[in-house]
Amino acid sequence: MSVNQGKTDISVWDKEEALSRLMDSPALLDEACSIFVEESEQQLPSMEKQLANADYAALAREAHKMKGSAGNLAALELHQQALTLEQAAKQEAADQAAAALADIKEGLARFYAQLTH
Repeated sequence: MSVNQGKTDISVWDKEEALSRLMDSPALLDEACSIFVEESEQQLPSMEKQLANADYAALAREAHKMKGSAGNLAALELHQQALTLEQAAKQEAADQAAAALADIKEGLARFYAQLTH
């Protein structure tokens, strides 16, 4: 994966901040983004299943993990969305968790678009 050289939407992804966190190494940023994409592609179906099974503890843990990964990459929108999901899961608020998970799906699509833009 090669992270785009174009301009990113900072509300979705602060690429410059992510780069600075990785010693200003584009290669490290590419690798970190690739790992995030792989992990998130596994996390999303897992979170959907956890929500469907009302396994709120597991859902909160998975959302927390995504929140941390998104935060490390300065994926600001996803970080906030994962925080919202984590909080909803901790409160066992099914409707809020479902809405937050839908937001994450959209946020992931926007983040992926920033990577390939």
